[in-house]
Amino acid sequence: MKYSILEDPRYKHIAEPKSILFQIFSFIFDLYANTVLTFYTPVKVIGRENIPKDKPFIFVSNHNSHMDIAILAYATRMGYEKFGFLAAKDYWFDNNFRRRFFKNLINLIPISRKPNPESLDLDDTMVLSKAFMDLGNNIIIFPEGSRGEPGKMQRFRKGAVKFSMGLDVPILPAAIIGADKAWPKGEKWMQSVPITVKILPKMDPPKSEKLSESAFNKYLSKLTKELETNITKAVKELEKDASSEIS
Repeated sequence: MKYSILEDPRYKHIAEPKSILFQIFSFIFDLYANTVLTFYTPVKVIGRENIPKDKPFIFVSNHNSHMDIAILAYATRMGYEKFGFLAAKDYWFDNNFRRRFFKNLINLIPISRKPNPESLDLDDTMVLSKAFMDLGNNIIIFPEGSRGEPGKMQRFRKGAVKFSMGLDVPILPAAIIGADKAWPKGEKWMQSVPITVKILPKMDPPKSEKLSESAFNKYLSKLTKELETNITKAVKELEKDASSEIS
């Protein structure tokens, strides 16, 4: 019988209902985040009607702040428990303490960032992601890869679109402004700054199993560029609107 990554004791919890401990932590985190994002750094959400109600999705946005994950979860009203995040296997899963401790605090899905004999291949990460989403959960991916400098957007990588096509789930794009001032990279504390999130219409992927390798790569590049263009445009529009309100 072929070995399944879902049988590996390091990862099988990803495809299982969450523990009571995880649910308790999620409730506490949601209470804290909702309080902060309602009163201290008030978040205005535009386009909530664009959130898919019938299937899981990959939530994608620009990334300038420590707060972005909490902001996106807050914007959907679904709760922190319903979102997972790709995480470096060598840091989060190969260390027994981190793996056991954080599995009750955050939904992490392993992905290898450096090829070696112990690496997961992308198909394994896809299998784990699908099992997680089959439970009715969603995944957050930041195409920039890491937090950029405040107010600057980095070039988008293709990972979000690759996962969307491989898992046959839509991408839900969003634009965030204000978070880079409320809690920018390098700062220890949040500032009381208003934040706006605009959720854009979802992007449905083409059926990847019907595509040749060259067609797949063509769509991958095309949709990644489209995603970057749409989010960049929405960010600029939000910034323009915010400037108009101040003046």
